[in-house]
Amino acid sequence: MGVVPEKCPCCGSTSIGVGYQIGGGRLYVDAYAYHSSTAGSDVETFLCRDCGSILYARALRPEIFQSAGDAHREALRAYMEENGFLLLNAHATLPSADALGYSMETLVQLAERREAVYTKALAGRAVYLSPRAFRLLCRVKPQKPRTDAARQVLEALRAYDGADKETLCEAVQMEKKTFSKAFDFLLENLYVTVCAGRRLTPSWYAYIYCTREQFCRGLPELHVSGDPKAALWAVVGKTMDEKSFAQLCR
Repeated sequence: MGVVPEKCPCCGSTSIGVGYQIGGGRLYVDAYAYHSSTAGSDVETFLCRDCGSILYARALRPEIFQSAGDAHREALRAYMEENGFLLLNAHATLPSADALGYSMETLVQLAERREAVYTKALAGRAVYLSPRAFRLLCRVKPQKPRTDAARQVLEALRAYDGADKETLCEAVQMEKKTFSKAFDFLLENLYVTVCAGRRLTPSWYAYIYCTREQFCRGLPELHVSGDPKAALWAVVGKTMDEKSFAQLCR
């Protein structure tokens, strides 16, 4: 549980009020706070009476936020299954997590459940693929031969069930710039992916990586009759233009 500040960091006031938020998002403060809290409030909020800044909030019924989080994740999983991909960062023409209002946390949850696959296969951009789209892309995209540095990093990763970049960089004792280039090569060419995440801030995670083989272990087999490239386009072509598709498959 966090600590309620005694002074507003915005205006310096020590006049701190309490309010309770209920269903429609309306905030009931001070004189009404007790009554609204006993009437089933979801969130307790502390705010500055002088400037109105919200200083701290905490969930009174965390179970409802868990179910909301589950629904949010399921909506993203369904989107990924239908459309095949989602960029992590905003893009002028392609759908992204930023634009659709999904967080890094939700994407990491899908990766942990083997319901989304992180790559840099689209011209070096961070892009999540559905398991089906990823399996199809593995059959379509030529896998470039590994450099010596990339081979070292991949061999080091195979010794772990999952590892972050710092751990791997120390394991191979490689200069950081060389390591980063080698690791990006592995992500761009589908050798490695994200299997979990470690929360650093409320909105940012450090990725935990594993090899493609480790990630796909236990996933159902993919059976495709006909051209896998055509099958991949049938999935991602709903929201991806032909130029981007060519970059993805290159």
